Amino acid sequence: MSPEIEEAEIQNEQVTLSRGKRRLIILGRTVFWLVVFIGAWGFTASLMTSLPGPASALRAGLRLAKDASDGLYFWAKEGSLEEAAEQVRSAAIEQNADTILTDAQRLSEDQRARLPLRPLIEDSTLQAQLRNISQLPPVRGRLINILIIGIDSRLSARHARADALHLVSINPDSAVVEFMSIPRDTYVDLGYPDTTHFNIIANAKLTGNGMLMRKVSELAKRGPVKYYIEVGFSQAMGILEILGYREPVKTLQFLRTRRTLPGGDIQRAHNQALFMRQNLIEKFPLLTGGTGDLLVTAGLNFVTTNLTRDFCLGLIYNLGQRDFPDHRPDAVRLRMLPGYNLRLKQMVADSMTVNATLDRVRNVHGEGDGPNLDVTSYLRRVNQRAMKDSARPGQIVHRLRRLNEQHAWLQIQDQQTRIGVRDTLTGLLEFALRKIGKTEEADEVHRAREAEDLLIRQLLLKN
Repeated sequence: MSPEIEEAEIQNEQVTLSRGKRRLIILGRTVFWLVVFIGAWGFTASLMTSLPGPASALRAGLRLAKDASDGLYFWAKEGSLEEAAEQVRSAAIEQNADTILTDAQRLSEDQRARLPLRPLIEDSTLQAQLRNISQLPPVRGRLINILIIGIDSRLSARHARADALHLVSINPDSAVVEFMSIPRDTYVDLGYPDTTHFNIIANAKLTGNGMLMRKVSELAKRGPVKYYIEVGFSQAMGILEILGYREPVKTLQFLRTRRTLPGGDIQRAHNQALFMRQNLIEKFPLLTGGTGDLLVTAGLNFVTTNLTRDFCLGLIYNLGQRDFPDHRPDAVRLRMLPGYNLRLKQMVADSMTVNATLDRVRNVHGEGDGPNLDVTSYLRRVNQRAMKDSARPGQIVHRLRRLNEQHAWLQIQDQQTRIGVRDTLTGLLEFALRKIGKTEEADEVHRAREAEDLLIRQLLLKN
């Protein structure tokens, strides 16, 4: 290489370095003055209450962007959304006066007195405790009933009891939503001897959701229950993470605990209903428009349900058209199953309440309600065994399918470890399903993995 060419290359490198240096200087100055501007703005806003601060302005800008994107989405999808909303309205069933006796009401007075939770004859709407939520009678008219089922299932277990039950009754005409909590020890006749404690609603899940929904319909007297959403322990952990809770483990422990609570399981059920009401009101705006379409599509891959995407979008659109939940102060009501009129506390799942409750449980019982199983080690062992079965894809499917349905890896707190375990498990399952010709089920596994990434890693619902 000649000296002239070498000198020219050196000069080019120096020019490139000087340009890069100038860009860094410009970027540094821009960041510095931006920080100064935001700091001055925030300081001025603290002195002048009429001036919005930077955070308020950012939220307002995001709301404007969301409104603009929703407008475009509704313009493009208005026809299909109206059609879906009409399907929702036609699916609502007029609630007639229900004179059918529940299983507990058929028992003699002496038998009722021996039940785990004694039902009362009169109805209870939590009276004064819930006057700030609703002063009106139970939601009436044409209803759509959706049963939310929290299952109590060990990893890999194929049968589970209903650990939490909440009937969501939605009136699409008035856009009123009601959460009715059903304590797990509520009596129903499942054919066991009355001397046992097996005749409870939690055990109705063991024979399938059909029996459970029929028994809930009889208990709640809200008409037929046709739809359900089933959530396991691992999925609940993921949902809390999606909602942006900083300590999902503690929050879930609080929502599951009944220890030290004066009302026991009744108070626990009410705590869960309060939690769902709070998040429905806060997060509903994100469920509309294009973001709602993404979240609903991803969410249906995240839980076990018989709801369809179009039905959910139509239901949300129908509520949104009536300005839910801002159209009336009692748009989201809470009720306990008729027959439980204990005095209940309003225990919102904030950090102070969560920590105080769990501290009290530890002081009295020594431990909380958290899992004791080392999920990471367990799932890694399962994956290793599945790898050894590579020549027997049917065995891999049998070993991994239930864990995939449970989203078992969501109990792993470290995200990098969790992703590695999940990708190995779902990759093996997807491979095995394609090997045995179940392509559609393999595609579902793939879509569920993508949906989870969208919901958890993108944090679309985080405040």
